[in-house]
Amino acid sequence: MKVIVLTADANTLIYHRGDLIREFAGHGCRVVTSAAEDYPHVRAFVQSLGGRHEPIRMVRSRVNLMKDWITWMDMFRLFRREAPDALFAYTIKSVVYGCVVARLAGVPRVYALLPGLGFTFVKPETLKQAAVQWVSKALHRFALKRADVIFMQNRDDVQLFTEMQMLPAGVPVHVTAGSGVNLDEYPHVPLDGNADIAAGRVRFVLVSRLLVSKGVRVFAEAARQIRQRFPLAEFHLVGPFDPNPNRVEEAEVQQWVHEGTLTHHGMVRDVPALLKTMHVFCLPTWYREGVPHATLEALSTGRAVITTDSVGARECVRGTENGFLCPPRDVAAVVQAMTYFMENPDQIAIKGRASRRLAEEVFDVRLVNQIILSAMRLAPETAAQTNSATPCPLTSGA
Repeated sequence: MKVIVLTADANTLIYHRGDLIREFAGHGCRVVTSAAEDYPHVRAFVQSLGGRHEPIRMVRSRVNLMKDWITWMDMFRLFRREAPDALFAYTIKSVVYGCVVARLAGVPRVYALLPGLGFTFVKPETLKQAAVQWVSKALHRFALKRADVIFMQNRDDVQLFTEMQMLPAGVPVHVTAGSGVNLDEYPHVPLDGNADIAAGRVRFVLVSRLLVSKGVRVFAEAARQIRQRFPLAEFHLVGPFDPNPNRVEEAEVQQWVHEGTLTHHGMVRDVPALLKTMHVFCLPTWYREGVPHATLEALSTGRAVITTDSVGARECVRGTENGFLCPPRDVAAVVQAMTYFMENPDQIAIKGRASRRLAEEVFDVRLVNQIILSAMRLAPETAAQTNSATPCPLTSGA
């Protein structure tokens, strides 16, 4: 069986889907990956599994029906040349274009995964945003009718798409616990007896693309307020600048760094090593997440979590066992949660252990990949999967 794995961002082929691609190869599939970039480290990774990486021309930050014909043509040529047995497409642009073009090119099986709906499906604030949403919904509705199986990463997204009548009747819809996390690559690093925590040098970290809707400004303002009261506290911002219209500008981040509010690390390749040195993970997002992968990595490492009671993000906190859910855009609530950890440092290790348990029980990438492999008929459905209360298959229109 030959599978094309299509996405917009090549880096995610390793950092979000690397374990799944390994599973494809391990089940005897010939894998061809495709994305907008041709990074050497991505090509080397795919080749190490016996596959190939074939880049196509794609502007991943926006949909432009007048210019994206180049992307359609590149996809069509790729599908015709490779003649795959199946397409596995994820990210919005790859799904809304890939599903349609794959059918035109005669690809027998099409699998669509929506890892998160982003700010496209939040309440529009401008007429332009409303117009973009209308086009995006129409494209999704048209594309998903061409899929054989649909994967979504949280039940809120399934409910929204059901209410909007965007899920085609008769097409199976499976809910996975995000992308999952490799528990071995992100090992538990307990914080019991940590000297820095005991001395008040608590390190808070946000790992994300630098988008406003990811809560980057909320994090920075909370950091500014906490440092006034707890000057030894540290705040670390990890992630690249992004071309998205919702981006945080570089000058703004430089100002935070200059005034001593936080440290910006930029793009970090070795995230596990960085998380080992941190104590509390914070992602005050209102972006419509699937399930934030960076938060899953923090859970696996055993870090207490501060995030928001919003779609996707809320999946990562169980009651108050491993952290706190704050209202979106609420700086005061984030400050309150950070203050709790500064005043109760023993809870950092306790809630961190609870995070690791949550990762093991719900977000293990092996559980997530089993759902996908079973739906693609590459592996049998297990009894544990059938009886599990967390990731379980649904059928649209049922």
